[in-house]
Amino acid sequence: MLTLPLELVSVLALTTLLVLASWHDLWLRKIPNTLVLWGIFTALVLSLTPRGIGLVSASLGGLVGLLVFLLLHLFRMVGAGDVKLVAAVGMFVGWPDMAKVCMAILIAGGLVAIAWAIWTSRWPTVLKNLNTGLMQHIRSGQWPSFGQPLISQVSPERIPYALAVGLGTAAYYAVTS
Repeated sequence: MLTLPLELVSVLALTTLLVLASWHDLWLRKIPNTLVLWGIFTALVLSLTPRGIGLVSASLGGLVGLLVFLLLHLFRMVGAGDVKLVAAVGMFVGWPDMAKVCMAILIAGGLVAIAWAIWTSRWPTVLKNLNTGLMQHIRSGQWPSFGQPLISQVSPERIPYALAVGLGTAAYYAVTS
């Protein structure tokens, strides 16, 4: 009987979660709650195994991902599905590594936004969004309250952020392995 090391099982489960979430987000513009719940349940079970990261580490990792991306969601920069997906990733990664994964995801998000603007030929829209939104806040020194977008969008189109979550998480694992 073939037995796989727990670390490999965990990485395979996390990879499956991120690939499926990215596919759904790219093609359907939605991350299914059932997929995220499967990820959270799987991460919890793996954390409780003898060689797992532990329930406390998994819970704190999920909480860090949830809180960081909930703040972005409150400014309407990411969707609720993205917040839940990052929380699930945090359950796999655990504390304190999730803080570094969040940074990698945010960097990947910027790169994905640039690539998306190039791919969809939306550079003028992206630049106009930045000029009318973010620069307006910087010049006035006033920031929006929760629930208002940080950047006033000219176009309602949003990037599939699950792709950034997957790429940032993969980059973290590539650098730390």
